[in-house]
Amino acid sequence: MALAPPNGGLAAELGLEALVDALAERLAPRVAAQVLDALGHVRADHWMTTRQAADYLGMRPNALHKLTASRAIPFTQDGAGCRCYFKRSELDRWRAVGRHR
Repeated sequence: MALAPPNGGLAAELGLEALVDALAERLAPRVAAQVLDALGHVRADHWMTTRQAADYLGMRPNALHKLTASRAIPFTQDGAGCRCYFKRSELDRWRAVGRHR
């Protein structure tokens, strides 16, 4: 059952279906960005916190802490005892060459 466009205005000019399509096209990038942010999606190559990196690698943060303590995984930090940060591309490379080398 097709809906009739409301009287007058942009909806009548474009037709309801065309209006919905136009709105969807404009809203899609905004909605996608919000959904990805809400899910904690990791963008192409940026710095991640320990929790984000652990989630990305499929391990618990404590396991990741052990790897950083033994310098078995690439990471950076501002100083001794400071937070650790991980770059996605470096984690991908680490995973590709074998975790336990």
